[in-house]
Amino acid sequence: MRTPVSGTFLCLTVAAPLLLAASGPAWAHADLRSAAPAEGGTLTVAPTEVSLAFSESLEPRFSSIEITDAAGQRVDAGNAHTVGDAQHFAVGLKTLAPGTYTVRWQATSVDTHKTSGTYQFTLLATESTGITVQQAWVRPSIGASGTSALYFTLVDAGNPDRLVGVSTPVAASADLHESISENGIMKMRGVAGVAIERDKPLRFAPGGYHVMLMGLKQPLKAGETIPVTLQFQKAPPLAITVPVQTAPTAAAHGHEMGSMGSMPAGAKPGVKP
Repeated sequence: MRTPVSGTFLCLTVAAPLLLAASGPAWAHADLRSAAPAEGGTLTVAPTEVSLAFSESLEPRFSSIEITDAAGQRVDAGNAHTVGDAQHFAVGLKTLAPGTYTVRWQATSVDTHKTSGTYQFTLLATESTGITVQQAWVRPSIGASGTSALYFTLVDAGNPDRLVGVSTPVAASADLHESISENGIMKMRGVAGVAIERDKPLRFAPGGYHVMLMGLKQPLKAGETIPVTLQFQKAPPLAITVPVQTAPTAAAHGHEMGSMGSMPAGAKPGVKP
């Protein structure tokens, strides 16, 4: 003789797992809530760590923070760790020089959901060097050339110095160059540095000194801006934001972006960009 199955028992049997699932923990992605230094922040005192606050607890073994300078070199101490409730994630910093820094993070919540992101902050020089930058601009890139040129004017109201390098995270390299004319032919040569004299503006302009940006990581379009850091022999690095725009005048030097505007008719370039 078969015993009938109670409808109430059957209903409870089916509903019980659903009730347990509904009452269990509901994990979510660990979204970034705040950061110190803040995104886009400008600092006058060098921070000793970067601290990020997330919406959920993190699994530190599968989470990371990396901080790099304008040249792409890591400046964090590599000791990323959770703090307190595990929703705060921090990493120590090495001694920072003035410049623009990029923070890259990957957060893995305790239920293995992953999020990631990047942002930048800038550390200003704490002491005035007497060097200011005027009329800085960078050419839009053309097609898939992967190159561009950067121009600016340096004005020194302090002690004599020397520009020894330029860096930007948007290019693999940023090299100091000079355009010269030899026997009526325009040529481009690299220079190790350029002297800066007090009250004598140093102009980086088409047809003279310029900075060649090579190995662009993305096209440069008019209307955008790029971060650039200038390095000096004596003064601390100087971080600037440079607009991407077309040349303010018709001048152009012979080896930039394949232009032949400043070369005599029929002349051949000595060095290709």
